[in-house]
Amino acid sequence: MLFNSEIFLFIFLPIVLTGFYLIRMFKLRLELPFLAASSLIFYSWNEPKWLILIMFSITANYFISHWIYKNSSKYKLFFGVLFNVLLIGWFKYRYFVVSTFMDFISFSELIIPLAISFFTFQQISLLVDVYDRSAKPFSFLDHLFYVTFFPQLIAGPIVFAREMIPQMKAIKTKKYKFTSLNLFSLGVFVFFIGLFKKVFLADNIAPYVNFGFKEAIDSLTFIEAWALISSFALQLYFDFSGYSEMAVGLALLFGFRLPFNFNMPYKASSMIDFWKRWHITVTRFFMLYLYSPISLYLGRIFIFNNSSNVIFLLLLPILITFAVSGLWHGADWKFVYFGLINGVAIIINHLWNIFKFPKLPFLLGWLLTMITVLISFVFFRAADTEQAIEMVLVMFNPTLIILPTWMNTVAELTGLGITNLVFFGTGTFTLRFIIILITLFILSLKIPNVADKDYKLKTNWYSASIVSILILASFSNLNNAVSFIYFQF
Repeated sequence: MLFNSEIFLFIFLPIVLTGFYLIRMFKLRLELPFLAASSLIFYSWNEPKWLILIMFSITANYFISHWIYKNSSKYKLFFGVLFNVLLIGWFKYRYFVVSTFMDFISFSELIIPLAISFFTFQQISLLVDVYDRSAKPFSFLDHLFYVTFFPQLIAGPIVFAREMIPQMKAIKTKKYKFTSLNLFSLGVFVFFIGLFKKVFLADNIAPYVNFGFKEAIDSLTFIEAWALISSFALQLYFDFSGYSEMAVGLALLFGFRLPFNFNMPYKASSMIDFWKRWHITVTRFFMLYLYSPISLYLGRIFIFNNSSNVIFLLLLPILITFAVSGLWHGADWKFVYFGLINGVAIIINHLWNIFKFPKLPFLLGWLLTMITVLISFVFFRAADTEQAIEMVLVMFNPTLIILPTWMNTVAELTGLGITNLVFFGTGTFTLRFIIILITLFILSLKIPNVADKDYKLKTNWYSASIVSILILASFSNLNNAVSFIYFQF
């Protein structure tokens, strides 16, 4: 079930909201079990068979968490993490591992269970927190709710137990009053900002991106290649940040605050800054539960245990972390290269700071950051590694600056060649595309991070007008509900 589908907006969500507040009104103390049951219906709506998998994962991790808490042992924690890694590995990476050594395996046979990466990572974080005594294991119903809460179930944000426990206790123990109207109204505002980003912005540039990568990819010119990958970067941002804000907004409707996932990343002037703004909850998961353990382990090894190896202790964990995080996005080497490009860029950024090279002007730093991000996104979006490399070569080949035949006047003035282009084939198509591209770029820099917990919504006619416009614009584009890009991960 998609957040941008009519069945969710006009049937599922109103029923769940009504049921939740009726339970609160009659003081039945069943809010969390009701939300958990509703979330299971939400999860299994299109593929009921995966309900067996998620319940198996939840049940196993529930017992493992109590087993670890009863008598903490790193071997128990290792077993729990290994169980989850093997589970996700079997369903997501088994063909990838085999095909690395055998050419005849077909990835077309692989069907990835919905949200397996997200609910598995969330439970790994719980096991580690239980082992560290920063959280206690849940009761089974609370564990079920923690994993399946439908706003964040399918594509995050990844929520840590220590963030949810106080809120779950508040729902259970506080006096039975309706959720603050301010919190509810903020939830409505944040949700419709996210819906607008998804259905009006991301989905309107998606046809151009799909056409470019399916029909024109083999004949792109220099300008077309940069325009195409820039359009995908904007589609990806508005698609995923839109989902994340819808998730935060939905949670607010029920009195929960989820962490935000994006903070205007295309304003970043360095790669370090970019990854502090992009997919924030997954970045912090990998930094806490992969980068930090690797760095600490290397620090204890005798041959690395001196100050002269500080750079090495920083760089190797970063490279491993980004390679793994790239592979997390999909069972294909192109995702590994996506991660490695970002990892190498982060390393260069750190070395630049360590050796105290002159700070770059903001515009130059921003330009280098965006170029690096766009190159990595080529590997993210391309059909395979070979196609990605070919596109990158076009992007850095200025001899392929060729104008379409309908710009022959400009070509005569500039001396550039002309030909029949596939992507910029007609002036009408190109003009519409450029207008949408520029509009989305400006909005990516201007729309504030409304999902931030410190964001204050002013309840006035201006805010009401903005919400009304967003609702009308979003509903006008609901007929063709498009799945979210990150649902495949």
